[in-house]
Amino acid sequence: MSAAATDWRRLDRRMLVVHPVVDLVKLVPVLLVIAITGGSADDRWRLWGGLALAVAVLVYGVSRWFTTTYRVGVDRVELRTGLLRRHHRSVHRDRIRTADLTANPAHRLFGLAVVRVGTGRREGGDDAELTLDAVRRGEAERLRALLLGGDEVGTGTDEPPELARLRWTWVRFAPLTFSALAVVGAVWVGLFRLAEEFSLWPDAETVEETAGQAPIWLGAAALLVTAVVGAAVVFVEGWWGYRLTRAEDGGLVLRRGLLTRRTLSLEGRRLRGVELDEPLLVRLGRGARPLALTTGLRADGQGEHVGALGPAMPRREAHRVAAGVLGVPDDEGTRAPLQRHPRAAVLRRLIRGFGPAAVVAAVLLALPEAPADGVVVPILLVGAALLALDRIRSLGHALTREHLVARQGAWVRRTVVLRRGGVIGWRLTQSLTQRRAGLVTLHAVTAAGRGRYEVLDVGVDRALELVGDVTPGLLDPFLVDGRGAGRLVRR
Repeated sequence: MSAAATDWRRLDRRMLVVHPVVDLVKLVPVLLVIAITGGSADDRWRLWGGLALAVAVLVYGVSRWFTTTYRVGVDRVELRTGLLRRHHRSVHRDRIRTADLTANPAHRLFGLAVVRVGTGRREGGDDAELTLDAVRRGEAERLRALLLGGDEVGTGTDEPPELARLRWTWVRFAPLTFSALAVVGAVWVGLFRLAEEFSLWPDAETVEETAGQAPIWLGAAALLVTAVVGAAVVFVEGWWGYRLTRAEDGGLVLRRGLLTRRTLSLEGRRLRGVELDEPLLVRLGRGARPLALTTGLRADGQGEHVGALGPAMPRREAHRVAAGVLGVPDDEGTRAPLQRHPRAAVLRRLIRGFGPAAVVAAVLLALPEAPADGVVVPILLVGAALLALDRIRSLGHALTREHLVARQGAWVRRTVVLRRGGVIGWRLTQSLTQRRAGLVTLHAVTAAGRGRYEVLDVGVDRALELVGDVTPGLLDPFLVDGRGAGRLVRR
């Protein structure tokens, strides 16, 4: 690394325009309210207060450039920020796990990007993430390659291997995801609040007179259209230009976004495995969503899974992407043939799924004057039975040459494929009912923490066999009896 690379550097000068503009745009709703309500002579102070607030935000945005410096050294990345209270953050380069590049419309207009450097810490803190807001786009790409690969950006022109690319037919899965419900709620709540703010909401008498005139299907159609169109808009904005490629170091590079462009880089040696999520509605549409299991990922406030490798897509395509990420054939990844669990595990999941519904149905039948029992009770029992059967069908695990595969879930079926080398220990739990049935829940421990890497309701002997095959030499004598639960970690 050159000596100049270790010098303290400032952010790009164009941020002197971008930051104040972005901050002022966020204040527009507040300033509009102040302008509307501050027209009288007695309320002129509101206008002056709004102007003073805008000037303060402008000064604060400009001051960031003078008070922020960063340095990428041979061993560490350092960031200094703060005007009245100075902060000096330093992260060792060996701890860097991800480099996330984002650019909202204002940044893209001026050719800038925000670099977020993630470490392996999951609990947050000052050193969990370093943010450089903002640097030139070319500098951001150079930093991403430098921090993850250890070298400057190469001059090669070879196209990186492509694992997945957006297909517009995938938009059909958007209304089947949680984003559709979120869009419906946000839109209708916003409309109601807007109507109340401008006194457009009718009085109670008008509502009573017109409530029975509008057909029910009209309201249902309005909700459906809102969900479909809103989910499609969210899909287009979030996944426009989606492309998943393999980096030179074996890592992954994901690019997506229409208004706000996002580039997420995952270090290959920190990739612990993949997960295939199949929410109920998406599964009924024969879709799934691939996810990465890796360290250093943090929620970005977008309401998305932090390791998403793509949007909801056809199930066959999701299996292909997961296998491509792992570098194995389909039948050794998320499509590996699974071993069924013991009868005791099947019976336990049947009781857990159907038992509570049976108790509720009995209570409903015992209550006097319940005319809806003839409809509610059968629907409740049939739904609970179907849910229990789905949990039984989902339950399974397998051990391939390089991976541990586990599947579970009903509302959201999850298939986890974990690299054997990424498992550093185990945590075994055993409830009272599991103890009587001779079952145990096996949790795989990785460097990222336990997470959701678990094999539910396996026999004790099978659990010991899995522990011995995946992590030889890690067995502890107290587990041989199968009379307890504990935690095993490779020292």
